Order: sequence, then C-alpha cells, then structure tokens
Amino acid sequence: MDFVEYFSFLPYGKNAFYIWFSYLSVFIVIAVLFIRTRSIRKNIVSQLRVKYSRDD
Repeated sequence: MDFVEYFSFLPYGKNAFYIWFSYLSVFIVIAVLFIRTRSIRKNIVSQLRVKYSRDD
C-alpha cells in the first residue's frame, strides 16, 4: 500500500474543518472526563481511608 493511499481518508473536501474539529472536540472532552474521574476517585478513596482508618 502506498503512503498516499494509506492517508487518503484524511481529506473530506469542504467539510474537512468541521469533521476534524468534531473529532478533536470529542477527544478533548473524553480526555478531560477521564482525568477528572481519576482525580475524583483518588479523592474519594483517600477520604474513605481516613474515615475508616482505625486508631489503635
């Protein structure tokens, strides 16, 4: 397969800007949600450890 044929799906004509901007927007939203979810989970786990820790 030729290099040009491999990337032949990239140009979408006059709609290219809209399509690639949409892909970029979705990727950014998913990345932000993933990072935010990890930080919220980390905070909750640390709060639960403090709440349920035993004082011997």
